[in-house]
Amino acid sequence: MEVDCIITAAGLSSRMGQWKMMLPWQNGTILDASIKNAQRCCSHIILVVGFRHRELMTRYSDLPNMTLIYNPDFRQGLYSSVKAGIQALRHDYCFITHGDLPCLNDGVYHDLWQQRFEGTLLPHYAGVPGHPILSSTNNLRRCLSGPLRTSVRQSLLSGPCRTLTLNNPAIILDIDTPEDFIRLNNGTDKSMHK
Repeated sequence: MEVDCIITAAGLSSRMGQWKMMLPWQNGTILDASIKNAQRCCSHIILVVGFRHRELMTRYSDLPNMTLIYNPDFRQGLYSSVKAGIQALRHDYCFITHGDLPCLNDGVYHDLWQQRFEGTLLPHYAGVPGHPILSSTNNLRRCLSGPLRTSVRQSLLSGPCRTLTLNNPAIILDIDTPEDFIRLNNGTDKSMHK
């Protein structure tokens, strides 16, 4: 698909108690898996880094079709990272996801892509908002250039948007706590078996 994907990997992992991006996952790390999942479907990855940015830039600088963006304001949160990432957009559409969602599969990206329109698609599973979000580039830029809001999702709601219900729990399985990591790594998350 001729589409960008902003992956945010700039945070401090404060709820985890340790930096989660390089925690082991299958044959690599959590972030490796998140990037590989997006690469299978997206033609250009924009990895936004902040905390421990030098380590990530060294690790991923040679990957094809990837742009690395350093967000010096990463302590201000996700909004600042997505805003930093939009400067590298190349295509008419853009996915937005996090580096701590290693379970996303091709089907999620394709389901959203088939429903794309000139606004934003917000995926939900069992009523819970998830990722990746898909937005037209024009809409994304317009929504993030408006008044500063509390979140990226809130900003995108200021433009045309639709909710898409997906029967795929992977869209909400981010790794925020040690318990999340243990449960998902052991394959014991009950929602994965629904």
